[in-house]
Amino acid sequence: LFFLAGLQRIPRSVLEAAAIDGARPMRRFWTVTFPLLSPTIFFLLVVNIVYAFFDTFGIIDTMTRGGPGKSTETLVYKVYSDGLLGGNLGSSAAQSVILMIMVIVLTGIQFRFVERKVTY
Repeated sequence: LFFLAGLQRIPRSVLEAAAIDGARPMRRFWTVTFPLLSPTIFFLLVVNIVYAFFDTFGIIDTMTRGGPGKSTETLVYKVYSDGLLGGNLGSSAAQSVILMIMVIVLTGIQFRFVERKVTY
């Protein structure tokens, strides 16, 4: 759906100009369409990586509750189990801050290195 919206945002005149210049369909895709989709790709990359940090909670809680032997326990699930199940709110709050810092650093790295390649 996001890619469809990104494709609709590409001006038809640019694609027609590439076709008039003699670019074949694959060449038009790699030199015109794909670079113009880079803002959409960048947005989806950032959103999906942040989502991956928090989406695993529901699956882990439903399927294994962090077990066997805490082998499937992620940081998000550990925050939940320490804070709400274990009653250790201080440790859970500190873990939440560490998780937030990790997500901010990862997003900052993405913005710094990936956004350079994004063409608007």
